[in-house]
This record gives sequence, C-alpha cells and structure tokens, in this order.
Amino acid sequence: RVTSMKKLLAMVLALVMTLSLAVSASAFKDDKDISADYAEAVAVLDGMGVFKGYEDGSFKPTGDITRAEVATIIYRIYTGDVAKSDKSGLYATYNKFSDMTGAGWAQGYIGYCANAALVKGYPNGTFQPSGKVTGYEVLAMILRAIGYDQNNEFTGADWALHVAQTAQQAGVLKNVKGVDLNAPATRELVAEMLFRAIQSPVVTYTPAFGYQTDKVQKLDQTTLGYKNFKLADADDEDVWGRPTTKWYKDSDKDLKYDSDETVYAEITATPDASFNVETSECDICEALGVKKTTTVVDTYTNGVKDTKDVTYTATATKAMVGAQGQQLEFYEVDGGYRLVVIDTYLAKVDSVKDEKTDTKGHVTSDAYMNLTVYTNYAGVDYVVKGDDYAKGDYVLVNVNKDTDNNVKIVGFTAKQPLVEIVGKAESFDGAQSKLWRNSNKHTIADKDYMDAVEFNHDEAQKSTIKFTWFLDQFGNLIGSVALDRSNYAVLKDIIWNVGRPGSAEATLISMVDGKEYT
Repeated sequence: RVTSMKKLLAMVLALVMTLSLAVSASAFKDDKDISADYAEAVAVLDGMGVFKGYEDGSFKPTGDITRAEVATIIYRIYTGDVAKSDKSGLYATYNKFSDMTGAGWAQGYIGYCANAALVKGYPNGTFQPSGKVTGYEVLAMILRAIGYDQNNEFTGADWALHVAQTAQQAGVLKNVKGVDLNAPATRELVAEMLFRAIQSPVVTYTPAFGYQTDKVQKLDQTTLGYKNFKLADADDEDVWGRPTTKWYKDSDKDLKYDSDETVYAEITATPDASFNVETSECDICEALGVKKTTTVVDTYTNGVKDTKDVTYTATATKAMVGAQGQQLEFYEVDGGYRLVVIDTYLAKVDSVKDEKTDTKGHVTSDAYMNLTVYTNYAGVDYVVKGDDYAKGDYVLVNVNKDTDNNVKIVGFTAKQPLVEIVGKAESFDGAQSKLWRNSNKHTIADKDYMDAVEFNHDEAQKSTIKFTWFLDQFGNLIGSVALDRSNYAVLKDIIWNVGRPGSAEATLISMVDGKEYT
C-alpha cells in the first residue's frame, strides 16, 4: 500500500506547524526563531529570571554571548539571586583580572564568580568581559557551578576533552547534537546547557573517592535548580487537552504541583503525529509506528473530553478520521495515545475597546474585542481579551467549548468562552471561474481550492463576480465576503454655497452603482 503524497504532505506540514507551537511559555517576539530543541530551556530559564531577553522583547537565540553575560547567568544560578537590585555589587571591587575597569555593569558578577573559582581568566591576567565565549568555555563555567574542576581537570592541553567527557556524563549535552563547541556559543545553546546542568546532581570531591553526589539525596542538595529555585516539574495538560509539563517552584517541598505555587513555564508536548485532512486509520497507525491496533485512550474535541475510548486498526484503509482543515494531534500517553481535535473558524472583528482604569490606576475594564464567529449556526458573538486587531479585520479563531475553561474579563459580570485567535486570515480577491455542486471545493480565477470543514460564511454563493476569499492556516477556503466598495467614489465637482454660514457641496459618482450623489 502506498500512502498518498497529498496526505503525507498534509501530515508533514501540520507537524511543522505544531512543532512551532510546542513551547508556548516564552513571550519573546522572536520565539519562532528559537530552535525546537532548545525552546524549553529558554522558556524555563526566562521564567526563573536567570536568562532574560532584551528590552525590545527579543531573545536573539542565535546571537553571540559575551563572557561577562555568561558570568552574570552563572552568578544567578549559583546564588539564586535574580533580584533587579541584586547583591553582585558587593564584589565589584574584587579585581582579580587586569581589565576589570572596563567591565562596567558586569564587574560584580565577574568578581563573585572569580572569587568562587567558577570562572578563570587568560594566562596574560585578563578576563576579556566583552569577548565571545566558546561552547567549551561555557561548559567549563557551568560544570564548576555544579562542583566539578576541583582537581583542576579543566586545566592543561586536554582541558576541552575533559570538559566534554564530564558534560556528557552529567547529561548536560544530551540534547546538543552537531554543534561545534570550539565556536562561539549562541545564546540558545548556553540556555540549553545551563538548563540541563541545573538538573544534574551537585557533586563534592575528595581525593580518596573522587566526585560523588549526596548519598542522603536531600532534595535541597540534589541539584542547583532545586536548591536555589525549588525547581520541579509535573505532568499536566493545557486547555485543549494537550499533554504539558509544568515547571514550577515547589514551595512546600512535596514534589506535587499546587495551584498556588509559582509556575516558571508550561511546556506543551510535541505531537507524535499530526494531520489537517481527513485521514485513514491505516495512515494514522503508520505515522505512529503501530503495526496492529492502537487505542486512543482519550479524545479532546475543542477542549471537551470524550468519555469513550477509540481503537484504530492498522489495516483499516477506509475508516476515516478528521476532516479538511481540522487539526488532529496524537500524543503518546500512559496506556495508549491521546487525540486532540481543534476546529478553526473565521471571525470578524466588530469593535475594539481600550482598557479603562480608575483614578488610582486600577483596571476597571480590560481591553477587548467583539467578534462575530461564523459557525454552522450563523454568526456567534464572543468577547476576546486584547486589542491586537482593528475593527473590520477577519481573523482565524479556535473556540474552546469546555465551560471550565471560560475566561473572566474585567468589566463583565459573566465569564466569556475561551476564544484563541490563531492569526489574521490570509485573503485574496477573485471571481469563481467554475461552479461545483456538493464537492466541497471552489475554483477561483481557474485555481482549485479545497473548502475547510468549517466553511460557514459564503457570501459569494454561485456568483461569478469578484469577492474577497479567506484561507485558513492550512490553505483551505474558510469564507468569502463581498468586496468593500462602499467607501469608493469619484469626485466630479465641488462648489461653495455663499451664506451665513456657507457650505461646500460636491457631486460624487459612486463606484458601487455608477450613480451621482450630492
């Protein structure tokens, strides 16, 4: 049996799109540029306040990082001091290196790390704070923070080899592949190595026994992450049913997430398989690597959990799942798989309201947008927090139908259904060049388009004049509206009527009906 190229392409495209959504915790404007392998590390360290972005809201994941910046991050993770007015200034005068006068803001961080033997300088007595730092140099600093290099094994001709061996044994490089550690390290690479290091047990050294971890295994001594930040993780799920990992501050030391504990980051799992078209059970099982049958333990459709389990058969070529433009995401969980189904709808922004505050600066009404979401049952009115779009914009939305996930908006007495905006709907203008009957597709300007399963707003119907057509995020048609000609007219003439007061009078030719209006 040969899998159709169309379905295979749909699966690959959907998987690529969901990979970009795998980490939803970071709020950097360039988070799409962060490698999927390192995104979790960046999000968690940012949430902890250890590795921050820039004032413009970016992280610059592939940008170089300086030795001074690495020393700052090492200081924060080693001390747990992430306050804006931290105590690093106490070490600003600890001048071990000859070039500290030009270190500026970083003097205290470098001073502390030098005093604690976490960083070392060059043979000529300099530290070169603004210089680039290689992957091996970063690893050496990080490994010292968790207790290594007590025997000066990171010194001498083979220091980099010893650093690499130690990092591999400690699990710091388990997610780093195909990277030249002799080259200047990128910001995202440093985040990844640091994230793995703070989960590795802190070691102590004695000449008799070498490096050992705490035999008692007290939680606050096991890792730097737990010792200084009470960093722990717990399995959870997001509002759509996707499996997630919560990285949180375990304030009561019970290794169990409680709703009142600080969440550093929530990481959404990457799907094991993903589709956006109607797909056979056979193709789904093949994508999941299942040879016989597989049981979908639970299914969430638009946020609502189904109580029934479903079994797919690897040989079922005609049993179909899903629909055109419907997101299907499969996750391996204990006992089988989880299927998350999410529909996309077209919506129009009817109005945008600004945030309101009282005289004391307290928010009395959130910024919100009134949307008309087009469904099988005509338009449904929703209110969405935010003001990211303008009146008249058409957007793509997901509607969560689990009332437990309703969102409270300040200024409203009732909770509002959770509506997430996917983005602005891509559109184009064109006329139908061929009319189809019951085929779930349209031909516009001689090009064929498939209809999304939620193609619910079709003002064009069977007309062959130009309309505006909207696409969903997978390239399917999801709606059409009449071209907006209401604001267009040609000014034919204008005269001034003398009087008290006077007035101007113009003749306009409407581009809608060609008639003249005064």
